[in-house]
Amino acid sequence: MHKYNTITVGTDGSASSLMAVRTAASLARAYDAHLVIVCAYYNTTGSLLNSPSAEYSTLPVVSDSRAEEYLAQAQAVAEEEKATNVTAAALSGSPVQMLIDAVEKYDADLLVVGNRGVNTLSGRVFGNIPTGVARKANVDVMIVDTSSQAND
Repeated sequence: MHKYNTITVGTDGSASSLMAVRTAASLARAYDAHLVIVCAYYNTTGSLLNSPSAEYSTLPVVSDSRAEEYLAQAQAVAEEEKATNVTAAALSGSPVQMLIDAVEKYDADLLVVGNRGVNTLSGRVFGNIPTGVARKANVDVMIVDTSSQAND
């Protein structure tokens, strides 16, 4: 039987990202896996327009304190789903690169993200996080349908 040992999921505090966290936490519980919740943020000292991966930096979290707030919300969701081995990480940088870095750092074998931006014109033209991680990840990627949270 195939088993995931470490699952990484991204959150930006949106309702759709929390749906992805809920899915990842459920999987972590089912597989008895380590769950790593990541929130990428930008230091306010740099320009968002000049970020290395600007095409993937739509609506970024701009402070570490805000990232910590979003991680606390996500951890509460993970607890509701009975995930027991949870790590929260606020990482400074572009969301796509921070998710890929977290996969490597924590030796994850599954990356979970919501599908926010995948079916939008701007997401198709300028890029979006789910597509970016699917292109760059060297592990399984699960893109959770969050269309029921389209108005977040």
